[in-house]
Amino acid sequence: METRLMRPRLEQELALLRKYYPDIEHREQGGEDWFRIPRFAFPAGWQIGEKPAEKEPVVFKIVASYPAGEPYGFAAPTGINFKGIAPKDTGSAISPPFDGSWQHFSWAPDGWTPSADAAAGSNLLAWVRSFTQRLKEGA
Repeated sequence: METRLMRPRLEQELALLRKYYPDIEHREQGGEDWFRIPRFAFPAGWQIGEKPAEKEPVVFKIVASYPAGEPYGFAAPTGINFKGIAPKDTGSAISPPFDGSWQHFSWAPDGWTPSADAAAGSNLLAWVRSFTQRLKEGA
């Protein structure tokens, strides 16, 4: 029943994300909702191997209890580094339902306060935008 109640909210949030990331992909797998942004803008200094990472894919998932259950973490392509230094607070590879090899970044929202209005308060758009904050920290 909770999943059915979440669906309209998720649809609203996905529509909001599409305004800023029109090529975002969504997949459900094992009761989790996964998202992939194929061309996320990385701050200067990030690389994959030795190649500058300017617009690279990122993936993230949300839990079944979303929006009450806050999101956690995101992933970038394996081999991502900041000026040749492996980023801290990253975990081993994860296996989202998208092609590619992924490295997980530990990251949590700062003050997660969702509201009844999907466009206000904490939402997936604010969550995705917070990735830049983490990436600006560098390695």
